[in-house]
Amino acid sequence: MRKFSLPALVFSLLFFSCSKPGDLKISRAMKSYQSKDYENALKLFEEALDEQSNYSPELINNFIANIYLQQDDLENAVIYQEKSCELHPEYRSLVSLGMTRHLLSQDDLAEEAYKKAVNLNPKKGEAFASLGALYISQGKYSDAIENLQKAAEFEEKIAVIHANLAVAYAASGDGENARKEFKIAESLKCENLDEFKERAAEFLPIEF
Repeated sequence: MRKFSLPALVFSLLFFSCSKPGDLKISRAMKSYQSKDYENALKLFEEALDEQSNYSPELINNFIANIYLQQDDLENAVIYQEKSCELHPEYRSLVSLGMTRHLLSQDDLAEEAYKKAVNLNPKKGEAFASLGALYISQGKYSDAIENLQKAAEFEEKIAVIHANLAVAYAASGDGENARKEFKIAESLKCENLDEFKERAAEFLPIEF
């Protein structure tokens, strides 16, 4: 699962023309995060939410969500991802929210988050790819193909998109296109390609 990256821990008060009360706490929270003192980092980020800061509330909520993700605490992570997206919907944040929702088996909410991301930017492939993978798991193979085709159009060099598209084709009985997509995935050095082929063979028992 993709996890947020705290902005390289390079945010520094030196970049601000005028620091605010919460900035020092955020700086200290980032240092605690870097040293994996997650408990103190969470405490400081939470306190910073109640103070004036040069960091937006949605960004602080993303920081908090990331700490919970680092600890595989999906239930708390998704709370802060939701808060961040409610304050300021952003493409990658919505995709990450959808991924967390899916891991929590909340696929209706995951689908909703992915579709919001698509509406924000219909020219990026990540949300389409996530929708496609979700639809495969739900047995909606025509929807999976449609979304994965769009994902491949915008992100043609991402191997896993082609691998998932191959699985979707196999699930719909289209062995010819499944083979074509597996060849592309192989040329792009797809990790765990054999696992995708095993999944495809469960739907269509031919050699890929």
